[in-house]
Amino acid sequence: MHRFTRTITTAVAALAATMLLSGQAMATTATTNASGTFYYTDLLGGNQQVVDPELNSCKLVSTLGTSVSNQTDATVVLYTDTSCALLANPVSPGSSITFLFKSYRFV
Repeated sequence: MHRFTRTITTAVAALAATMLLSGQAMATTATTNASGTFYYTDLLGGNQQVVDPELNSCKLVSTLGTSVSNQTDATVVLYTDTSCALLANPVSPGSSITFLFKSYRFV
């Protein structure tokens, strides 16, 4: 009976650990994207939009961006270079701005 109890205890512990890890994975997934839509206009006058943009990832625009409307629940930071490093301009949720940019990152 002792060996049976130990086997059951080990199985319950493994199941609990799996459930805990699954719960953490779901919580992490839920926070990897902003909610809402990010709109921007490019140099050619084209209107672009990104639905539920990814957080903490540097994204390039196809042509120079000229203005944005951040209708998400996260701040977007605009950059004048292609590596999200130079001349940052943050745009808070619900805000719009005219600014020349080559890349952006949601934080």
